[in-house]
Parts: sequence; C-alpha cells; structure tokens
Amino acid sequence: MKFRGEQIQKTDAKFRLSIPASYRRTLQDGGDQRLVLVRSLTGPCITVYPAAEWEAREERISSLPQTEPRVVHVLRFQVASAAEVTPDGHGRVLLPQVLRKHADIGANSEVAVVGQIRHIELWSVERWQRASAETAAGLSDWRGDLSELGL
Repeated sequence: MKFRGEQIQKTDAKFRLSIPASYRRTLQDGGDQRLVLVRSLTGPCITVYPAAEWEAREERISSLPQTEPRVVHVLRFQVASAAEVTPDGHGRVLLPQVLRKHADIGANSEVAVVGQIRHIELWSVERWQRASAETAAGLSDWRGDLSELGL
C-alpha cells in the first residue's frame, strides 16, 4: 500500500473526517478497510496506519523488553491512544477525543490529510502549514544528508 499526496478535508460537527477516496481505494485494493489511529511520535498530528501495518508494528513493539524506558514511552504515548476504526459508507471515521486534542483538531475544522507512503498523517491545517514552512526553510541544511540515505 502506498499513500501519496496532500488533501484538505473538513471534520463535521460530530468530529468525523472523510478519508480521501484515493486512500480508501488503496485500502480496498489491499483487502482490509480497517485503520488504526494513534498519536504521532514525530509531530503534533495523528498517524493513521492500515490495520495490517499497525499490527506488524505492535508485534515489533511487543517483542522488545517491556521494561526498557523507551518502549514504555511508546506504549504509554502511542499504543495507549490507539483506536481501530473502519470508514463508514461515506468514507468517514470518528476521530477520538484524545487524538483530536493531541492534533488540535476540532469540529468543522480543516484537516490536512498527508500521505506518507505506508501511513497517513492528519494535521490541523495551521500546524501543517507551519511544519511545512519549517521543513522548507531548513531544506538547505539537510538536503546534503539525503545522499547519505541514498535519496
């Protein structure tokens, strides 16, 4: 599964968000509509995993020493906030309160739905614009590092 692009969607009064049709098609092609929403470890947003991708991540996490402080942090911050959802007939999912608070997403709010290849990120539009501007401003600082990664 590959999720690409950036789209702006809007939550409704009940805090539901429509998953873009192209992303829903990607899920349908994979044979499983379920998604797992969690607090992002990399920014003030919601990370959305296809269920199989999240389950593989859970297996990796559960194989680690459960008393290792970094593992405890992941368990408390991310795993504890996990919510499995399936888009309804209109492609909408309910954003749980703990995740909305983390990402600063309210009712009737614009949300940037951002493809990250193997997962999706949900950002408040204002936070996404700031994060994008910061990334663009630092491009010259980290562009050379990309070659070390083979990019």
